[in-house]
Amino acid sequence: MRKLLPCLLGLSLSAACGQAPEPYWVDFTVRPSADGAEIVAEVSGGPKTAWVGFGVGPGASPQLVDQISGVAAFSATGEALEIEPTGRAGYRVEAKGEPWRLTYRLRLRPHAEDHSFYRASTRGDDYLVLAGSDAWPRFYADPTPLTRPPEARPAGPISGATARFQFSASDPAWTVVSTAWEETPNTFAMRQHPVGSVFALGPFDTVQLPDAAGLRIALHRDWDIMPSQIESLLEELMMSHREMLTAPDSVNALALLSPMPRTLSVRGGLRTAGMVRGQTLVVYAAKAPAIPTNHPDIAEAMAVFLGHELFHLWVPTGVQVTRELSWLSEGWAMHMGRRAAVATGWLDQAAGTRRLGLSYRRYLDIGGYRAGSLPAASTGPEDQRNLLYLRGELVFRLLEREWDRANPGEPFERALWSALEGAYDGVEPLDSATVRTILTDLVDATTVRRYVEGQAPLTPDALGLAGR
Repeated sequence: MRKLLPCLLGLSLSAACGQAPEPYWVDFTVRPSADGAEIVAEVSGGPKTAWVGFGVGPGASPQLVDQISGVAAFSATGEALEIEPTGRAGYRVEAKGEPWRLTYRLRLRPHAEDHSFYRASTRGDDYLVLAGSDAWPRFYADPTPLTRPPEARPAGPISGATARFQFSASDPAWTVVSTAWEETPNTFAMRQHPVGSVFALGPFDTVQLPDAAGLRIALHRDWDIMPSQIESLLEELMMSHREMLTAPDSVNALALLSPMPRTLSVRGGLRTAGMVRGQTLVVYAAKAPAIPTNHPDIAEAMAVFLGHELFHLWVPTGVQVTRELSWLSEGWAMHMGRRAAVATGWLDQAAGTRRLGLSYRRYLDIGGYRAGSLPAASTGPEDQRNLLYLRGELVFRLLEREWDRANPGEPFERALWSALEGAYDGVEPLDSATVRTILTDLVDATTVRRYVEGQAPLTPDALGLAGR
């Protein structure tokens, strides 16, 4: 008996210390239909009891999860598994520790706007963008994430996933565009759960830019902004960034260009919006009908805007930064967008300086002179976003001017990029302390304290905008 007790205790400890289940691996198959899509998710890994929660990506409407129906679970042999609703758009599935299948339907309302920049249709002139996680399921090992609202659910313990899109032979006009991970026709391998991926279903024409290797364009058939020039514009801007910064490793990027949803009015001449997910750039744009397609002001504005968005393939895609450094990502993108537009000849130097002067006046109009540090603006409320962009761009101009005085002929942007790239290990995002050290190695520490950390106001003299 004395020998049996230690043995039983050993067995108990062994069971208690057993390894956690392997993370989930999910293979999605999407079949577009007349009113949405039918999705099958083949699941392996995970615990015997799986918790599934549908969610949406940033900016998408949480109501998207209400358009999901017919959720069911089956074993690999087709046997129905026990599934029970849990909270809003959440489910408990008794998976028995074996591979299993989740099926559901996503109803998409034709010509309806679910939220800003997310379309919901697979017919006509509309298209479906699965960006972020528009109604994709997340898989969990416990029910805790299901208590969160759909827009706040984490990705879950996913080790990998693939997505396959299958189309009806009677509808050959529809294509899939995604970022670089096509294994076989209509099979796209994702590096992570779809929460970080972009897929677009729709009437797109894809173009490979020969001189900007690694960058493709997916152009929606209704795109009407500089239609005869957009390819050369993107190519020249991409090449300009590469000349100034050198190319990040393994760039195989996609620029997805779509018209602005018709439900969003165009105030003024041009309205644009951009979003970068991984190595996919999603761009929306629309102009007022009265403005000619190739109006020079449109070309200037698009060059600055697209230069900004393309820059995000370097920061934060090529080098990740923490949230309090979003000023570095956005402010530098504003600065480099304008630099690239001037360098490629789409914006002349005088016009660029005038536009920067207008930015400075907007900065003053929204109370920028009262703002604190750039890191504080980075973590502040959404209504500080314009301030963050403007102040960041102005600070980068100031840093560049100081660097140029001490290092004539040596580009500041390349020195900064080289330092950031050298400090980044490819895994952990750079933090404020690391970037502060890098900046004080490039410019005077007093300059960093005064303008990055907000101890002094930005003045026209400091910015080189005196008299403008």
